[in-house]
Amino acid sequence: MTLSKISARKKALVLDSTAFYAGIPFTSVSKYYTTPLVISEVSHTKTLSMAISALTESNRLLIIEPLHNSIEEVRRMASKSGDLQKLSDADISIMALGIQLKKNGYYVTIVSDDYSIQNLVKFSGLRFSPVMTRGISRTISWLLYCSGCGKVFYDSTAVICDVCGTRLKRKMRRND
Repeated sequence: MTLSKISARKKALVLDSTAFYAGIPFTSVSKYYTTPLVISEVSHTKTLSMAISALTESNRLLIIEPLHNSIEEVRRMASKSGDLQKLSDADISIMALGIQLKKNGYYVTIVSDDYSIQNLVKFSGLRFSPVMTRGISRTISWLLYCSGCGKVFYDSTAVICDVCGTRLKRKMRRND
């Protein structure tokens, strides 16, 4: 895609909670997107709650519940990358919203300092922008293993080893 085609596409900045805590949407005139789960994470103080209300009333912040099939797509992707256990429901929701917006023709950037989100963003073909960190420099695939007996798990939803009962750990998957 050429640069002129990219600039002609609609741009969407999808905000994680770190963007709100850093003040990103309050100091810019850009249009932002987020999900109800992120809003419930950040609107616990009266000041943030009032600022979020002002942003939504001025149509600078759109709060969108992602579709179930987009959420399931993110869960499958996170399962393949090994990031699923490190992602909260709010994290999954912003990724799902980003994928949904991309399918609707938007040029999507996820604004987050969460390394698991950034890793998954790279797997998804979206873009990310860190807020207060440098961000990740490369993608990582993870695998789950039992430190007790050494069994490797390919089901990323597993938490406890079914052989010896030890809590599972993550380690980088070799790309041999």
